[in-house]
Amino acid sequence: MKILIATHNPGKLKRYQNLFADFTDLELISLRDLNITTKIDEPHNSPEENSIFKAREYSKISLLPTIAVDEALTTNFLPENEQPGVFVRRFNKEKRELNDLEVIEIWKKISQLYPGKNRRFVWDFRMSYFDIQSNFLKTAKAIQNDFLADEFSNKINPGYPMSSFLVPEGYSKPYVELDSQELLKIDKKNLEPFSLLLKSIL
Repeated sequence: MKILIATHNPGKLKRYQNLFADFTDLELISLRDLNITTKIDEPHNSPEENSIFKAREYSKISLLPTIAVDEALTTNFLPENEQPGVFVRRFNKEKRELNDLEVIEIWKKISQLYPGKNRRFVWDFRMSYFDIQSNFLKTAKAIQNDFLADEFSNKINPGYPMSSFLVPEGYSKPYVELDSQELLKIDKKNLEPFSLLLKSIL
């Protein structure tokens, strides 16, 4: 079964290709494979609505069943009116999309403004599956807990800049310092609802 994954982010594409690699009856197609350069906006204030919107729009363009993932982020140390929410990549006054280095620099400043221990990041991930041919929609929710590292790593994972300073729950170093097997183990645990969603479809 061919399913399009609706992302232009190389890091996100690799992450979900690895997560779903065991699905032998699944052929995961990228936007690049189809030469789709259109970038769909994320107009909503919830990750569920944004993931549904992207899945629908890219399925219309590609005529393929499509999965899209969106996320919202909250912390236990920022004031309520300063939480990133769905603006993880647009976490600035202008709400423009930031590049990897800009994301890291913003969080370095925040880290200095809000010092302390056990600074927690809670991710609300939503994956939506939509098939334009059958008009079938299904969504799933996954939660991921991370902590702010005491020191930012010099390594950067393209497309996932926050992996340079976020430490997964139960670990002592940032994602970018972990090997591929450790990363896959973490994702299989945290994102299990996404795998179960695809299993139910396949």
